[in-house]
Amino acid sequence: MNYHAYLNGAQSMYPTHPSVWERMFNPLTGPLTTRFAATFVLIAGIGVSLFTQRARASNNRADIQHARIVLLRRGTLLYFLGYFVQWFWPGTILFYYGAYFIIAAAVFAWSSRQLIGLCVISIATAAGISWWRANQLLDGNLTNWLSPSPNSPRNLLIRTFVDYTHPVFPWIAFFIVGIVLGRHIHRLSEIRLRLLFAAILLMLATHAANFLFTPSSQIVDRDFVLAKLLSTQPLDRSMLFSLGTLATAVVALCLVSLVVERAPRFIILGVLVRFLARAGRMTLSVYLLHVVFFNLLVHRLHWVGGTGLDTALVLSLLFYVVALMLASGWNKHFGLGPAERAYRTFGG
Repeated sequence: MNYHAYLNGAQSMYPTHPSVWERMFNPLTGPLTTRFAATFVLIAGIGVSLFTQRARASNNRADIQHARIVLLRRGTLLYFLGYFVQWFWPGTILFYYGAYFIIAAAVFAWSSRQLIGLCVISIATAAGISWWRANQLLDGNLTNWLSPSPNSPRNLLIRTFVDYTHPVFPWIAFFIVGIVLGRHIHRLSEIRLRLLFAAILLMLATHAANFLFTPSSQIVDRDFVLAKLLSTQPLDRSMLFSLGTLATAVVALCLVSLVVERAPRFIILGVLVRFLARAGRMTLSVYLLHVVFFNLLVHRLHWVGGTGLDTALVLSLLFYVVALMLASGWNKHFGLGPAERAYRTFGG
């Protein structure tokens, strides 16, 4: 969907007569939009929980302080790296990740109850801002100052917390839930079915609420605001979007963990899982490579043009095949990827 959006521009988001496939892969309104990113953010939270587990268990002030410093350094690196990547890959999630890690440095030692409280505040804040902006729009105030280009420290902070693709409000909730789940990851096989069932129910409930209660006509001001509050679209950031997307990420976690757990029983599946696991350890390198790959073929060499969804899918498939093979092979023979090595060197 990134390639589709960058390659085909407005036609990818506002097609005149969209096909089923164009609706599915729509970068703004498609059912797949942000779901993968939310799952990655959830997994990143689990990673933070595992990384800080020893420090929390020891309750040693020096250990906790060391973990906090490492998270701050890693978050700061991602934040500034993402700021520069933003200039030639608008919409990058990297600096948002930096913000998540910086916040995690402050809260990772909190109790699970306090962390869940932070999730609630984040989701409610995002919904409240969306409600306020909808009302301001009806009064003729476009609140464009909350949607600036990140060309100054002030504008970058605004975008980090409340604007564009993955702002802290509400996305930090997905990260924090990952931290909480990470504390119980050793019991995942015991609680997986209950967790999966609850997440599916929540996912269905959010979409059912959107379908049943969203006004069919938004001519009346009250109906327009209500539609925003009941939206499941990413840029509206309603409670239904946040809860539904979080539930989708938890479902993905449960299903993937189940497959990985059963993989050793099947030779081919086991080989595939090990192949993908090695590539997964190269995620940062692969992410940066997909930016370079696109800009090289599209903007520098002009080998590919915006000719539709099919072109974007072929280009994506080509990148996936090459990148996953390179990443898996590199990790098998050399260990950490180049970006991961630099990240660890600076971040600790």
